[in-house]
Amino acid sequence: MSLDLTYYFENKTILKENWLFQLFYDDESASDFFGVSYYDTTVESVDYKGCVLNKATIRESIDLASSTAKTSNVSLTLANFSFEGNEFSRELFNNTNKYINRKVKIFIQPDDTPDIDICVLIYTGRLEQISHNQEKINLSIVAQRPWDKISIPTTKTSGSDNDNIYFPISYGNFIENDAGIGAGKKLRPIPFAQTMHDGKAFATSIEASTDNTSEAHLYNKNKDSFLKVESTLSNSSNKLGGHITEVRDNGKRYFNVYPFEPRDSDSGSPYNGQGRQFSNDENAIDGSSSTFATESFSISGSSGLVLKSYLYLNMPQLDFGTIIDDSTSMRIYVSYKITNFTNSGRIKVYVKYEGESPSGDNTDAVLIGNHTANVDTENNGRIFLNTSSYPNYILVYAEGTESSVGGLTWSCDLSISDVYLRVLFDDSVETFKDIDIAYTGENGLKDNGWNSNGAITEIHEAHRDLLTRFTSYSGTPTNWSSGLNINSVRNWQIRYWILESVPLIDVLEKLQYEGGFIGRFNGQGNFQYIFIPDSPSASVTLGKDDVSDINISLTPINSLTTKMDIEYEKHPAEGKYLSSATSVSANDATLLSEYNIASDENVKRVTLDAYVSPTIPTGASSNKNDDFYSYYQSIVGEPRLIVDLTVVNPKYLGLDVGDLVAYNDSLLPFGGSLGWEDYVFMVTDVNRSVGSLKITLRDIENG
Repeated sequence: MSLDLTYYFENKTILKENWLFQLFYDDESASDFFGVSYYDTTVESVDYKGCVLNKATIRESIDLASSTAKTSNVSLTLANFSFEGNEFSRELFNNTNKYINRKVKIFIQPDDTPDIDICVLIYTGRLEQISHNQEKINLSIVAQRPWDKISIPTTKTSGSDNDNIYFPISYGNFIENDAGIGAGKKLRPIPFAQTMHDGKAFATSIEASTDNTSEAHLYNKNKDSFLKVESTLSNSSNKLGGHITEVRDNGKRYFNVYPFEPRDSDSGSPYNGQGRQFSNDENAIDGSSSTFATESFSISGSSGLVLKSYLYLNMPQLDFGTIIDDSTSMRIYVSYKITNFTNSGRIKVYVKYEGESPSGDNTDAVLIGNHTANVDTENNGRIFLNTSSYPNYILVYAEGTESSVGGLTWSCDLSISDVYLRVLFDDSVETFKDIDIAYTGENGLKDNGWNSNGAITEIHEAHRDLLTRFTSYSGTPTNWSSGLNINSVRNWQIRYWILESVPLIDVLEKLQYEGGFIGRFNGQGNFQYIFIPDSPSASVTLGKDDVSDINISLTPINSLTTKMDIEYEKHPAEGKYLSSATSVSANDATLLSEYNIASDENVKRVTLDAYVSPTIPTGASSNKNDDFYSYYQSIVGEPRLIVDLTVVNPKYLGLDVGDLVAYNDSLLPFGGSLGWEDYVFMVTDVNRSVGSLKITLRDIENG
């Protein structure tokens, strides 16, 4: 990751430096620049005017704790020399050549070489501001980055009654809910765009869906449920300037309503004394397919003896919509299995509706299953016809009948894992007209061609796609599939959406933090990813003869984090999160004691809008890159060594932020058993000026 130095720097012990400043104008072609420098010089037949009066500095830095990078602006002071009969200040503005907002390149020229290929590019910026007086010209140069002045999303609705709504940008693997099931929350919001004569259209994406899961879901806050709307096309359509999802029939939806509680133990149940109760009856209504209400049947004696068992269940009240009378509605679904079936007999399973006046009479129960052997199945029955009434109670009723001969014992076990009522309902017109957000399980964007239009499911993939999709950058980043190899090391999953216009750099830095990496352009214009590997090893070892002015310190105690309260996997509709973890350092007690930290101090609370997995543990993994907490705990979970020094060996003038470095010296850092050989450092700060390179090293591995 170091800057590429030319061979000329390799075997030098003393180096004469001049800096070349190329001030580009007009269309910024290779030859459209005016050259200035610290003293007059000629490179590739271009004369550089030695008019730079100040010692310009270039500072590059990274912050591992926030996963951000910064590049300083550069201030130049030039002598206002005579140029073509006028002061040079007249050349820079309101003249034939246009310099404002054009590119500026800065090179190191070693030992007055006349060859630009031996010079080293160290900075690319753009000229932002000019001021001058009689003697001097001040130039303000800012680092040039392709995301400058870009905000996303950029595509708005057009030709609709709700114009200027942005089509969302989203990334990740979203999952639609099955009809009637509202518990799934791996969805993303889509904003209202257009009223139709029989529904609404919602802005879904800037690109077409390819996974056929664009159906809209509507959210019920009281139930915290997302129900898929029926009569909706599975593909989004290209309308209104982007891709939309249409919601018709005013929000007709199925809802699987689970009973609220069993009434088997209630003395007021009309079935007390008329049969046996299932054991663990709450397991049938907990929404889990792996827990069961159970009953065992065993009959010995004459053929025709009968045993009866029941689940009698209270239903919650519905607080939204109007129930639709439909053959697919008002059906009770029962998932059950019969095991250990022995000899001859049968099990019949019935369901029944109970209104305001419960009755023990089962003549109107609906038979949904008749079995004479082991089975694992789901059956359903419509509990009443031609009405939209809603039941107060439902009954699941099992009847076992022995049919053996010769006195054999008939037996079996019946286990019920799920009982729910499926209702078809319609939101009222008044309710539906106020809905301005729907939700979809349509997957996020595929890559912008840099990976053969592959699915984007990981945070670093979304970061690269944003960079290539919305800026002029089109290369392969350093450390993508080689070097640190982020594309192999990281599998941190993403579900993320952007509905309102925000600066692109804000989104990139959010993903950098949640993804645990830094993305930056170096001084030579190469984009790179930086992060701490699981087992870092130094690529450069500095000795005391390579450096001067060494200073050793520790990270401040107030930057230490002993515990993190982390919320992640963002809820699609609410300002909350679906997953959370309280993660504590393995040496938390030692840190609190040794550094006199109270238990409620140095606790960091984190909310992650894009990160959804891997699961964040309560303690750090041995591999830093396994998850969000493990990575950042390695950075802020203990005091770290900081080393400031000046590089004097020209061989190492290419050192840059992100480089992994070791140091060797007889001066040991502080006390304890660790020597320099036990440390690996990362360069986190470089400060360049003519004839000087100052760097800061941060300990990332010790012991």
